[in-house]
Amino acid sequence: MLSFLIVLAFGGALLVGVLPQSLAAAAVRRVALAVATGLVALGGGLLWQFDLSRSTLQLVEQVPWIETLGLSYALGVDGFSLPLVVLTGILVWVAIFSSRTDRRPRFYYSLILAIAGGVYGAFAAQNLLLFVLFYEVELVPLYFLIAIWGGSRRQYAAIKFLLYTALSGFLLLGAFLGTAGLAGSHGLNFDLATLTPEQLPVKVQGILLVAIVVAFAIKIPIVPFHTWLPDAHVEASTPISVLLAGVLLKLGTYGLLRFGWQLFPQAWENLAPALAWLAVVSTIYGCSVAIAQKDMKKMVAYSSVGHMGYVLLALAAHTPIALTGATLQW
Repeated sequence: MLSFLIVLAFGGALLVGVLPQSLAAAAVRRVALAVATGLVALGGGLLWQFDLSRSTLQLVEQVPWIETLGLSYALGVDGFSLPLVVLTGILVWVAIFSSRTDRRPRFYYSLILAIAGGVYGAFAAQNLLLFVLFYEVELVPLYFLIAIWGGSRRQYAAIKFLLYTALSGFLLLGAFLGTAGLAGSHGLNFDLATLTPEQLPVKVQGILLVAIVVAFAIKIPIVPFHTWLPDAHVEASTPISVLLAGVLLKLGTYGLLRFGWQLFPQAWENLAPALAWLAVVSTIYGCSVAIAQKDMKKMVAYSSVGHMGYVLLALAAHTPIALTGATLQW
């Protein structure tokens, strides 16, 4: 069902993109909304199949892909990722339902559905390289959605978003390459299930973890890596701002949990105090600046910085109740 969810999102994007040009914008929107309704229904099906009594990965799919690169098509969800998968479908439906555009509607709605496909894949990926691929896929549609349908400073905001997020991707790829090369049990290996990075020297773990933390801190974003978010929020159209705040920022906190804390628990323990202070600074700064804003979108942007600071603080605590709270808050 996870593969079908991803295929439906990308296939829906392709379908909407090749609709006849003579079709009215309202009709294009209805087709996109039908696809989004299917995504919501499939998300409900995942919830129905999910066994709450089990804490392990469920709905697992594992298919060899490019074995020489250590890349496999490995998917699965657990209690951390499944709520985000379901939330993605709901907010994509809301974004499409609330959109009204007569300018290149086929391209617009297909980009939204393509974002859904990338985010679904990232939340379900159980292979580091596969995660990076999906992580980068959602970057391109969002860039165009800001650059084409944004406000008066849309080009500046879109390029700034692209540069920051591209840097995040490069750092993440470098950290994952290092992790797979050093910790793979049989050569280059990116599968989460077989990686053993805890056997690496603590200093090496710390270096890899810092790269991962910085990469995801840009995505969350956490102070001082937050400056792209207010511009992107203000210049993006309101439906795209909904996706930005409600879905895309969650990739950062999810990534910290899945690929930071889960892979490097010992190094995370050492880094946790610094992360806690960073979270406190980000929370106080984001909330304080949000209070002073007169622009609603800027207020949402800075409140998101503060909100994600709370989540990072819970991840830094990494107790069972704190992780449960982080999952609820993101």
